[in-house]
Amino acid sequence: FVFYLIDRYNYKKLPDVMEREIEAKGEEAVVEGLHNVIFLAIILGAVFLEEPIREIIMIGSAVASYLTTKREIHERNDFNFIPIKEVAILFAGIFATMVPALDWLELNAEKLGITHPGQFFWGTGVLSSFLDNAPTYLNFLSAAFGLHGLSVDNPIHMKAMLGMLSPNDLSHLQILHNSGVFPVTNDSWKYVQAISVSAVIFGAMTYIGNGPNFMVKSIAEQAHIKMPSFFGYMIKYSMPILLPIFTFIWFIFFR
Repeated sequence: FVFYLIDRYNYKKLPDVMEREIEAKGEEAVVEGLHNVIFLAIILGAVFLEEPIREIIMIGSAVASYLTTKREIHERNDFNFIPIKEVAILFAGIFATMVPALDWLELNAEKLGITHPGQFFWGTGVLSSFLDNAPTYLNFLSAAFGLHGLSVDNPIHMKAMLGMLSPNDLSHLQILHNSGVFPVTNDSWKYVQAISVSAVIFGAMTYIGNGPNFMVKSIAEQAHIKMPSFFGYMIKYSMPILLPIFTFIWFIFFR
């Protein structure tokens, strides 16, 4: 809806002559290469498999898609691997440098005063804006579990944090709650919810919050479309538009 409003506003700013030409010409949509939907379905299905079978199927499907698509389709879409290479190099650097910092944060979250679901919402969100959200999610989730004296690798502890245990089962976990450890309650699932929601939505705050963000920017620039700079995107778009929405979500659900 927000995109529609901005797009509609920019459309109305066009000169009247250009606007009439666009409306007179109309739009014609042509879809080719529909066989790639099959490969997409295979990749989505592979998500639920165990490694390394999952990765083998995904890579194989991507290669098969590329080889079975007509060259003229690639040429008409100006397809090349430059954006993918840029994203790969960028995220290789991010992954190489962020792991020690996230590990430290996991062990010291309580010392930093991060103990409330709302704090986990903002903490996860800020880092997910500049780092990959998968390891950020896992580290903050581990920190939330550690705050309750639980382990993210224990299925019983996972059920406890998700509010899936009976009151009798919860009573057996009380032995874990020594001095200074937050007890598991019927509201502990809010920690998981806050971390999960934040890790997903904050990825749009910057070009590097999600891999596709930077890839879309690179593709647009190759098409000679002027794109805002890294901080320009944040100042003009994500902060004035997304940040108020995220603040509203925090105020309603996690404060």
